[in-house]
Amino acid sequence: METLRYVVLANGLLAIVSIGFYVLLRRETFFGANRLALWLGLTASLVLPLVELPDWRPKPVQTFMQRTAQVIVPKVLPSPPPSQPDVTITFPNGRTYPAFPLRSVETGWSWLNGLIGLYAVVLILLLGRFGVRLRSLMQLIRQSAKERYDDFTLVRNDDVTSPFSFFGWVVLNPNYHAPDELEQILRHERVHVRAWHSVDMVGAELVSIVFWFNPAAHVFRR
Repeated sequence: METLRYVVLANGLLAIVSIGFYVLLRRETFFGANRLALWLGLTASLVLPLVELPDWRPKPVQTFMQRTAQVIVPKVLPSPPPSQPDVTITFPNGRTYPAFPLRSVETGWSWLNGLIGLYAVVLILLLGRFGVRLRSLMQLIRQSAKERYDDFTLVRNDDVTSPFSFFGWVVLNPNYHAPDELEQILRHERVHVRAWHSVDMVGAELVSIVFWFNPAAHVFRR
């Protein structure tokens, strides 16, 4: 129940952060402040549900919520199997055996177990796809010609159609760009490399994978 409570609260806070940023700050050009606001919002979404806060609700509200939980929780969580009486049988030879042999406890299937299973399957598939994409990217970098600069490594590959940076690498196809345009691209990508924007991209991708069922996570990634 505590895990379910954490998941609900964390995803609710993430939705507030993502939608609030999209409505209020997405058109602002203070990129450093926007970046900080997004990551602080994500951190708060993950940490605040773990913090025990005093209950300031009025007593009638507390009583109503407790009664509501008593009605809902038994419907959400499977009830434990009934315990069998401890009855034994003693044979003439003096040996004692249980009248009801112990059986393996059967965990009843519930919609909660089904949701957990669905979440795990989709999570594994998305993580696998992400791993394949990273592997393909690293393979492309290894197989390309490289030129070392002061603060990044230029990766030249004829199969690349659009320039991009990934951590300390700037990947492009020089045949697609004139010398003046190439210099502008390198200046632009150098900013991304120096600011470690790839950390943002990988982190946001992992957030959208872990919280794949929450549309706000995909808003956060964008």
